[in-house]
Amino acid sequence: MNKDIGVIFDFNGTCIFDGKYHNMAWKTYIEELSMKPVSDRDTSLWIIGKTPKEILEHFLGYELSDNMINQFSEEKERIYRSLIAKDDVPLAPGLKDFLNYLLLAQVKRTIATTANLENMNMYFERYNLELWFKWEDVVVGAGNIPLKPHPDLYLAAIEKLGMSADHIVAFEDSDAGVRAAYDAGIRHIIAVTGDSWNTGLITKPGVYAQIKDFTELNPDNF
Repeated sequence: MNKDIGVIFDFNGTCIFDGKYHNMAWKTYIEELSMKPVSDRDTSLWIIGKTPKEILEHFLGYELSDNMINQFSEEKERIYRSLIAKDDVPLAPGLKDFLNYLLLAQVKRTIATTANLENMNMYFERYNLELWFKWEDVVVGAGNIPLKPHPDLYLAAIEKLGMSADHIVAFEDSDAGVRAAYDAGIRHIIAVTGDSWNTGLITKPGVYAQIKDFTELNPDNF
């Protein structure tokens, strides 16, 4: 591996395959709020791939302020964290080996994620992420920083690594994430599809490889 590169990881859907737990948490919370069952069809149409605003306003039937959306969303995240703990969801297959490889090769690395601060704290504790990442270098979806597909999270992560964007490899699992990385100037993006139906990311600008999980990765190709 070229030691002059840096690596930026998205987290949800990339480092852990947790999509179904987010969907389960929304379903559980919406049923609590509305006191009505949420069918599999409703989940497919109005939860999967939707923003918190779209989910909440559809099922509740009225417009919500940003403050209310944030409050409701944190309750959903509380349920999500309990589900992750209950099922002891692991890191993505092959990720530990790859992170150990990067560590031994002294390749700079960090995380750029839309996960909130509470979730990221939980991930650090549950997965011992301090073995591979410095907390102060991780960029999370907190405060006023625009989220993906805006490039700001990636621009901040690139600055943390102290490298130019053309020396960065990014791992992403979503259209929004790929666009954010590309618009931040990253031209070496690897799509991870193990938690997603979206296998068309290989056609997106900047994506040069697609893997199901990290067991398919050959670091010598970097």
